[in-house]
Amino acid sequence: MYARKLKPVLATLLVAGSLVGMGAHAEGLYAGGSLGSQSYPDTLNGNPTSGSAVGAKLYGGYQLTPNFAVEAGLTELGAVNNAAGQVDSYGTYVDAVGILPLSPQWNLLGRVGVAHMAVNTPSGDDSGNGLKVGLGAEYALTKTVAIRGEWERYQLNAFGDKPNADQFTLGLKVGF
Repeated sequence: MYARKLKPVLATLLVAGSLVGMGAHAEGLYAGGSLGSQSYPDTLNGNPTSGSAVGAKLYGGYQLTPNFAVEAGLTELGAVNNAAGQVDSYGTYVDAVGILPLSPQWNLLGRVGVAHMAVNTPSGDDSGNGLKVGLGAEYALTKTVAIRGEWERYQLNAFGDKPNADQFTLGLKVGF
């Protein structure tokens, strides 16, 4: 199971490393990582899910204007338990990010995009594309480093249904 997860992570790291190498001086280019917890408000594969899991995301983006960025990343929603056993979800995403500056240090964020998510349960595995939305805020520590807190909802599109997963994260964003 982890070998399947490792391939997209390695591919993304290679692409991100290439972008950083090519655009180390490109204003607007950024990367980040966050840790957080997840919850599954809907049933997964017919079973209600309880508890939360520690998850993470890695992302990179390009801020085209002071109010708009495009971002892509990897997310690991962590493993939680339901009546059938352990459930694990992970995937990739691309988002359009709206940015509302409140002050020189504070920005509000809104995002909408698409995610390709894989869901693994003891009774079967499935994957699909679904809508992704989110809200957040970031605080600039310096001109290139910011703390970012976000809530994101992933539509999993698995098992013939459209269950949701919520991710709450806190992390760092670094500009180049």
